[in-house]
Amino acid sequence: MVQRKEIRVMNIKDLNPIVNIGTGKSPLVVLCATTMMMMFEESTGKKYDPDNVDDYIQYCDDYRDAYNATVEGDQLTKAYAG
Repeated sequence: MVQRKEIRVMNIKDLNPIVNIGTGKSPLVVLCATTMMMMFEESTGKKYDPDNVDDYIQYCDDYRDAYNATVEGDQLTKAYAG
């Protein structure tokens, strides 16, 4: 007899790329790169290209800025200032 497993398909809009990796004394929140890649591809229709990441980085920066504008306290910081 074959057993069938139920597979739940997640909607990309259900994913949260904000990850709290800090402590109470030293708060730190970061963006999950894998989730951000999926969100980038879904919202822009572009495929992530490791040889040309400018659009992806701009997308992440815009997401970070929008997140920071809506929260107080633990904010995301720019990981690369180049």
